[in-house]
Amino acid sequence: MALLVSFIENLPGYDFIDNFIRSTIDLDGYIQQAYTFVTELDSVTLVLGVVVAAIIFVMGVFELLKKLSKIIIVVGILVGLYLLYDNGALEGIIGG
Repeated sequence: MALLVSFIENLPGYDFIDNFIRSTIDLDGYIQQAYTFVTELDSVTLVLGVVVAAIIFVMGVFELLKKLSKIIIVVGILVGLYLLYDNGALEGIIGG
């Protein structure tokens, strides 16, 4: 993780973007407010929030898997057709 952070911080223009964001948005203040808000919640509300977030996360993962499986199937069919075409198996159908 430290290697990734070091790589990102050494990218050209990182200092400009970092300074611009820090001067435009009080990000530290927002993070502190969010942390204070979450730590002051009672246990029932916190558990309900975690359950709702988990449900949303799981639903998102399943939707992502559905879309990726469709893309993988389409790419597989296209690769199969290319291999058939490349080996001359489709010359009787489409000519060549």
